[in-house]
Amino acid sequence: MQFGILDEVRLREEADGEIDKLLDLWHEAVATRTDKKIEVRLGNRRDNTSPIRGGVLTESVITMNAGRTVLMIWYDPMEIYYDSRIEELGYSKAVIDEMTEMLKEDLDPGAEFDPVANPQKIEWDNVVRQIARWTLRFRGYNKLHNENKNFFELEAFLNLECAIPVMYSLLEEAGWDRSAGASKRLSEVYEGLSGMEEPPRRLDRALNALRISNILEYNEESELKGRLAELLAERFKRTQEDRARIDLIRADYDLGQPAGYLEYIKKLVLTFRMPGNWTALDETAGII
Repeated sequence: MQFGILDEVRLREEADGEIDKLLDLWHEAVATRTDKKIEVRLGNRRDNTSPIRGGVLTESVITMNAGRTVLMIWYDPMEIYYDSRIEELGYSKAVIDEMTEMLKEDLDPGAEFDPVANPQKIEWDNVVRQIARWTLRFRGYNKLHNENKNFFELEAFLNLECAIPVMYSLLEEAGWDRSAGASKRLSEVYEGLSGMEEPPRRLDRALNALRISNILEYNEESELKGRLAELLAERFKRTQEDRARIDLIRADYDLGQPAGYLEYIKKLVLTFRMPGNWTALDETAGII
């Protein structure tokens, strides 16, 4: 089944102008690297013939479409289904368990959750993050790539979380209110940690610590943030120690510059002895 796409004009209309500034910044970043105009489009991930695996839902790629270069955002209907379940049940173990089982089978929740036919149900924060990540790439922010394919999920998680400070700075520049997305991450992390014990593996603790560092840094003070701090102090003491190390490392680098950002990620890889062979990768190579 083909669901169709939303072109950039429709995206701007459906978002009621809220992503206009970010899209303008995207085109400015592209123009500094190439004379190609790269339009942003959105489609249903179920139409993507080569989706990324490994727990990735909504994703984005630069591709050729009818002879034109486009930034294609493949929005997963599971995102809309997840948000609907949150509205019904709140952030809870029941929702997490349900989503986990559906993801194992890569189930399609149905036409009601198709983002193309139901753009009013799209959580625009998901779209904004995809555009922001590619904008940063065209501004010269490279990622660390692990040459061992067995560590794909590690690579994806590391680059996503390390980019949070820089991405939030870009969203502020674009006039986007990131508070809802940050609060959602806080709720998800708190609910997830509430049902688990501190991981015994060094790498798992380090990755948890990286996410927790961002959660605590980029959320306003609230009751839930206080409860998360209490939970960490009671049951995640070693993870807390890693979080403190990450905070100190981040303070040593200028993440507002691509070179400082890349050195920051490299330092984390070395500090926490992350496995595999890591190399810097310019994801715009071959496009510009």
